Amino acid sequence: MLDKLVCMHLTRYKSDVNKIAAALAVSLISADGVIDDEEREVAVRVGQAMLPGFSKATFEKLLDHVDEMPSAYELAHPLRKLLENEDKDRIMDYLVAVAGADHKVVRVEAEELKAVAKALGVPLPPIHVARPGEED
Repeated sequence: MLDKLVCMHLTRYKSDVNKIAAALAVSLISADGVIDDEEREVAVRVGQAMLPGFSKATFEKLLDHVDEMPSAYELAHPLRKLLENEDKDRIMDYLVAVAGADHKVVRVEAEELKAVAKALGVPLPPIHVARPGEED
């Protein structure tokens, strides 16, 4: 039930790309089941640098409810027809920057990025996925 409420809340605020990006970043950094302080800091710092008006408080609030969040695909798909392509591209650029902040994108992050790009109907920006053994 909360999944639908979160999704409806985000689609109602379709013009607030920052809230959408924050929710998708929460989904991305939690994809591997571990959320560390560095990931949190990078997601906020990069969000504030790339998306003027990005709110650390909103990001943290969404992160507090990560277990109740729908999948990244479920978050992004309803926005496919609501957002302009420029906004979709900004969201993808932000997510790729967050995923690559440690200079590697692990398989689970790459899968999450591909799902969001597919849901939004935009191409996935170039990423380098770490090979097995490079993921540590």
